[in-house]
Amino acid sequence: MNKRGKIAVSTIEIAILIISLFAFAYFIGQEFRVVRAGFPINQIVTFKSGDTWKKVAENKWEWVSGGNDPGAYITDKQILDSIGKEDISVGSPSVTDKPTQSVGFFQSIYGYAEGTGITYTDSTNTIIKTPGPGWLTGGGWTDMIVSSAAWGLSVYFGVKMIGGWLGWEQNTIDAASAALGWGAFAGKGAASLVTSGKWKGLTTFVTDKLGWSAGGFGFAVGVVTTIVIYLWMYKDDSYKIVTFECDPWEAPTGGADCEKCNEGILKCTEYQCRALGQACEIVNAGTEEQKCIWKDRRDTSFPIIEPWRDVLTVDHKYAPDNTISPPDKGVKIEYEKSTDKCIKAFTPLSFGVILNEPAQCKLDYTRKSAYDNMGFYFGGSKLYRYNHTQVLSLPGPSAINNESPILENDGNYELFVRCMDANGNYNTADFLFRFCVDKGPDTTPPLIVTTSLLNGMPVAYNTTQTNIDVYVNEPATCRWSINDMDYDDMETEMACSSSVFEANAQMLYKCSTTLNGLKNRQENKFYFRCKDQPKAKENDRNENKESLEFTVWGSEPLIIDWVKPNETIRDSTSPVKVTLEAKTSAGAGRVISNGGARDGEASCYYSSTGKDNSYILFFKTGGHEHSQELSLLPGAYTYYIKCLDLGGNADQKKLEFSVESDNIAPTIVRVYHYGTNLKLITNEKAECVYATDTCSYRFEDGTKMRAQKDDLEHYAEWNTNFNYYIKCKDKFGNQPIANECNMVVRAFELIKGNNAV
Repeated sequence: MNKRGKIAVSTIEIAILIISLFAFAYFIGQEFRVVRAGFPINQIVTFKSGDTWKKVAENKWEWVSGGNDPGAYITDKQILDSIGKEDISVGSPSVTDKPTQSVGFFQSIYGYAEGTGITYTDSTNTIIKTPGPGWLTGGGWTDMIVSSAAWGLSVYFGVKMIGGWLGWEQNTIDAASAALGWGAFAGKGAASLVTSGKWKGLTTFVTDKLGWSAGGFGFAVGVVTTIVIYLWMYKDDSYKIVTFECDPWEAPTGGADCEKCNEGILKCTEYQCRALGQACEIVNAGTEEQKCIWKDRRDTSFPIIEPWRDVLTVDHKYAPDNTISPPDKGVKIEYEKSTDKCIKAFTPLSFGVILNEPAQCKLDYTRKSAYDNMGFYFGGSKLYRYNHTQVLSLPGPSAINNESPILENDGNYELFVRCMDANGNYNTADFLFRFCVDKGPDTTPPLIVTTSLLNGMPVAYNTTQTNIDVYVNEPATCRWSINDMDYDDMETEMACSSSVFEANAQMLYKCSTTLNGLKNRQENKFYFRCKDQPKAKENDRNENKESLEFTVWGSEPLIIDWVKPNETIRDSTSPVKVTLEAKTSAGAGRVISNGGARDGEASCYYSSTGKDNSYILFFKTGGHEHSQELSLLPGAYTYYIKCLDLGGNADQKKLEFSVESDNIAPTIVRVYHYGTNLKLITNEKAECVYATDTCSYRFEDGTKMRAQKDDLEHYAEWNTNFNYYIKCKDKFGNQPIANECNMVVRAFELIKGNNAV
């Protein structure tokens, strides 16, 4: 049913519920004579024929006066006691003496409406009948609504019941019952409206102009109402199940696009080649003729499937199955310790296939027309492999038939397998695994196969509770406690799948719960136990005699001790190599290893924006020291570092630094005679050497000059007998080219008086 239909059904059923309560109360009031004025019913009082009735103007009924006693009966002892007259006697006359008067959907055989009272007047010796609530008296608006609702409800529930007997679909039952119910309500109401004459224009139109009876008019209104509501509500819905899976991306089958990788300027890489098709492959790797080709272009053979014996569960064997009709082939899986060879119910069964080439495999419980239509990947893997393994845990026939007698496979199963190679070739005939599941009663307790959280895992600091899913090999109810005790004594019940049809793809059944009371910096232990067959008698159920001990570690905050660089980074190249570094401590690792080797163990990420989806994992991380090399152009940079440990503890720091590129050799800004030395000053920290004959020498072969004051001042012995061919190199290695110098200097002396300058 669509959304509009569901809203309509819900609204109608709410309205029907309200009207039902009202009509039921009305019915009780009429049938059991509940006095709405609040007086109890105690006995019947008879008025004698000599009594006189008075017409009361405000009453909605006209009472006959002048000795025409209707012989009415009043059911109220309190009123009788208040009158106290001799001419009123107590009795129980027969029902045949009682006239009737319409007071609503039902007839009052006592001749008055519930809630009316009587008053005795001494001055006139007259008994006056006074009215009770008149809004439910015969012919009133409320009477027409309630009586019409009673008709509608009768039809509504009648159609609901009959439709169920006839096996109608639920959407048909809902639409038909609502439509016919409202049709009966509208038809009865329309007929009553014409009969009462409360809407004189309608009465005149129907009876005089149309010449219809009230019943005929009501029938027509009911039919039209039924048709309109039925067409509005009924929808023949169809459903399509769409399954969304988040799987790794895989290249398309075949290799039609392999050659496109060779059309670029650069050589095609292994990654690029394999991304174009499952059958693409690099040839002549590492040479100038490296190419991407379509391997086995003419391959049209599908993979050959054989059973894999090495992975078959212990005490089981593959047996030939001659009942499989060609071209299909396959084997039977037999349990060797059973007389009927059937495997145990709800017991993990491992089996597999071996192929003659890498291929992807699927399986299904029913025969499908094509590989793509099959429901499950073998072992849950989409990888192309030479072998595949599958683990199942299947219910026995008793468990299935307890829930669905219609499903009668008698515990016999068939699994259809097909495999597809890289070129898209797959076997059109199926490979079958056949086996039966033990028909006997389940006598083994449930097995907790796995959990959504790993046993012994930490949680974040200050976490007091955590959600967990427990996966069991059969439908069961599970409980947990902080103490190891019997199942029935455990305090906390898990929410579990109770039907054999609620298994996941691995044929496991989920139980969900919340573990609470977690404490920081310590080991928190919990104990799990399960009891199978939730729908069986208590004496037939099997429970775990031993608990699964499950540990959750409380942790402490993770701390980033420092991050680097936090200064200006200079180099002679552009871009400049910069290494981001971080050191972490504490966190979940400190608690788990008791302050040992895992202290500060975390994974660190960096981002240039700080946005949640922009963080990139450090190349070297996972311990307590983390690093990532970057190549950056000169400029100012801001990076955000975030580290996360196994328990979910996180810490962040902001990193700011600048990058400068220096690819120019140092400059000598001054040179002069200083004492007994030749002194020169460079514009940056540098190392200087000199030769005495030429600039064409290697820097390493030059005579080193003494450096002072942060390597900005450089000294050599003063000598006027040769030239100084000087080369200077900064810390980035910038220096003059091989046959050039920073400066050529010739020392000489000036004679002034008797002194050399």
